[in-house]
Amino acid sequence: MTDTPKTMTTAEYAEISGMAVSTITQMLRQGKLCGEKRGGRWAILINADPPQPATEKKGQPAAIPPAAPKTEAVRYDVATFSKMTYLTENGVRQWLKSGRLTGGAGEDGLPEVDALNLERPDMRHLIRK
Repeated sequence: MTDTPKTMTTAEYAEISGMAVSTITQMLRQGKLCGEKRGGRWAILINADPPQPATEKKGQPAAIPPAAPKTEAVRYDVATFSKMTYLTENGVRQWLKSGRLTGGAGEDGLPEVDALNLERPDMRHLIRK
């Protein structure tokens, strides 16, 4: 039996991770993901089992891993969170609605985003430096 590593295409990885194919390609180029070019296409090397989708339904984003509970929940309004990331205000609202970001309504009834979203590994590439 040969020890050939398991691989996934960028499209397969994108579907499971909930990220865009272009983001995955960029991460491969930067060395943040392990992969190699095969016939002009990226093959993502999977060391162990491939990441498991959070839901069986297609088109659903991957589940957000539960964050460690904190005593005080810091939240940002949509405009502030948008300025801290590369997301537009409309994009932040859509991600809140779809569940890709956690948050809720503030005292004034307007949507707010939990600050813990900025600490998630899948959000690191969206934070402005």
